Amino acid sequence: MDIKALRYFLQVAETLSFNRASERLNISQPVVTRVIAQLEHEIGTRLFDRTTRRVSLTPAGTVLLNEVRPLIAHVESVQQTVRHVVAEQSGKFTVGYTTLAMQTVTPDLLRLFSEKYPEIELDVREMTTHAQVEALLSAEIDVGFVLTPVEDEALTVIPLHKERLRLAVSSRHPQAALAGKNKPLPLAAFANEEFIIPCKEQFPAVYDEIIRLCEEAGFRPRLRSCGENQTCVGLARAGLGVVFVSGRTEDIPSEGLEFVEIAAPVPELEIAVVWRTRDPSVLLQPFRELAEITIENGSID
Repeated sequence: MDIKALRYFLQVAETLSFNRASERLNISQPVVTRVIAQLEHEIGTRLFDRTTRRVSLTPAGTVLLNEVRPLIAHVESVQQTVRHVVAEQSGKFTVGYTTLAMQTVTPDLLRLFSEKYPEIELDVREMTTHAQVEALLSAEIDVGFVLTPVEDEALTVIPLHKERLRLAVSSRHPQAALAGKNKPLPLAAFANEEFIIPCKEQFPAVYDEIIRLCEEAGFRPRLRSCGENQTCVGLARAGLGVVFVSGRTEDIPSEGLEFVEIAAPVPELEIAVVWRTRDPSVLLQPFRELAEITIENGSID
């Protein structure tokens, strides 16, 4: 029985919804379901009664919930205390970031922080949003730059930036000729295409947003999963589908590709900065103050 499984259990028990718990944890619902099933197998009894309409705690689940709440709080307190001692002795501040965050808002904020507090060493780590949430809750990192939504009562989430998305298509694609004319196309024009999309387990926020956008446009997309952004773009270049990319296409080799603007509603991903709400670290305070002042002054869009 590990702490991660108990954290998953706590979210399901508090929301009485596997879907809602997966949104809070920023992971896919099948992962949450599998972890809870393993936990029930390990304990030897059901923790939830499930029907098509509702989820409820069993008597055993209620007992476990009452035990788990203070246990998780104590574990997180111990982790934070130990990490704060180490961090304050070393003067190291650990920051997680997604690829898109580092392409947009993260560099400016980190530069401002380093200029104002040169005595603090920054340790930056590229991580998925889910990995950052886990690392924040276990006090492995101090701050994360993530894709929303992130919902956890233990975390403070401050939106920083909305990044407009385009579609990358092969230069041989029938719609490619319109790309150079900067003529926005409705997303429904690509309803018959295969959408190349990162796997949900690694990038649930991106996955869910793309599905939502397509359904709002009136169709359920056909999907082709890929692991890395470069792989997704390569598949589009080969004519094996279309892929959403950041509006900052200067970072993507354009040979064999065209970038299509999508008509309103324009697809966007939101980037946020996240930290533990109850974190007494003396190193976190200056970062929080700088982030809040920067956002208030509109230096980050």
